[in-house]
Amino acid sequence: MKDYNMKSYKLIIYFLALGATVVGTAESIITGILDMLASDINVSIGLAGQLVTAYSIAYAVGTPILIAITSKIDRKVLLLAALCTFVIGNIIAVLSPNYALLMTSRAVLGVSAGMFAVVALGVAAQIAPPERRGSAIGTVLMGTSLSLVIGLPLGTLIGEYMGWRWIFAILGVITIITTVPIAKAVPKLSGQEAISLSKQLAVLKEFKVISGLLTSLFFITGYSVVSTYLAPLLRENAGLNSNTISLVLLGMGLMAVVGSRIGGYGADKWGIARTLIASLLLHVIALFFLPVAAVTFAGALFILALWMLGAWTTAPAQQFNLVTMAPQSTDIILSLNSSAFHLGVALGAVLGGVVVEQLSLSSIGWVGGLIVLLATVFAVISIALKNKQNVAEQLKSV
Repeated sequence: MKDYNMKSYKLIIYFLALGATVVGTAESIITGILDMLASDINVSIGLAGQLVTAYSIAYAVGTPILIAITSKIDRKVLLLAALCTFVIGNIIAVLSPNYALLMTSRAVLGVSAGMFAVVALGVAAQIAPPERRGSAIGTVLMGTSLSLVIGLPLGTLIGEYMGWRWIFAILGVITIITTVPIAKAVPKLSGQEAISLSKQLAVLKEFKVISGLLTSLFFITGYSVVSTYLAPLLRENAGLNSNTISLVLLGMGLMAVVGSRIGGYGADKWGIARTLIASLLLHVIALFFLPVAAVTFAGALFILALWMLGAWTTAPAQQFNLVTMAPQSTDIILSLNSSAFHLGVALGAVLGGVVVEQLSLSSIGWVGGLIVLLATVFAVISIALKNKQNVAEQLKSV
């Protein structure tokens, strides 16, 4: 593999993070404009929330298939192809006259974003020194969290004053601009050996991998139950308007960036197990207290900041945890993890819709917290099995 000096290596990682910010905005923005979308296309809040489901299912199902098909293709080519497809998805969103075509645009955006995210994380892990891989993954994921800082609150305001179609139009233009530095900075990197989808799924024979992926699935399901319906919750419980909600989203995004950095740093310095379990427990506590805390602006700002800190510290630590389980199959394990994540997003959106329709908006916090608690159990199992196998392999080598 080509040697990279520290300056050029960091520059590549930052440009990949920039791309992650762009594609991450398309995913997260729906939560900030759910009310106005539902009103404009004449559907219920619960049905509008299924736009999240369409995106996530396309991401979850399409990503591993495309990773298998394109495994030999240069990584740089795949990054650029994903961004170009992403632009097309935004164009469809701008022009969509009805709910059905808008769902189609979400599917296109989901597939292209999934491809970019998996390849970008794989490139980051490939070019980073071994002792800095956790931080490299955390930096790319920080780009996604930056979409919450910049894209989500700004997009919510654009939707409020200019209309939601302008969000996707602007996003498409920014994607084109972002493609230029990525094309110049990212080197040519060969793909891995062509691996069929059936062989990708072969890694699931190990229960440590299964429990690790279940950690991702339930962690993000609990997260999605709340995040999908957060704006309506803040309007109903705390009486916040769009401008105030944007401020809350900005605070959440800032804590997400902090969490991403802590997660990557913590995985390298404090160990995966400590960082992962602690962050998951913080996530659980925040969601359990959400219904009673988010009744005022100050309360909502505090508890949601705590929630973001826990959730986004978990993300890079969990990615790194899975990479260490299959270091020779980085793209495969990250692809499967992305599928688990976005199946969780889809499941959370559906489950959250049921909770909102059948119970109440406040109930999403308790339901989400219980699901993340289940994720914590699987994280403990996964780490224990991985450590046991590592000890056994060390004893064999003696």
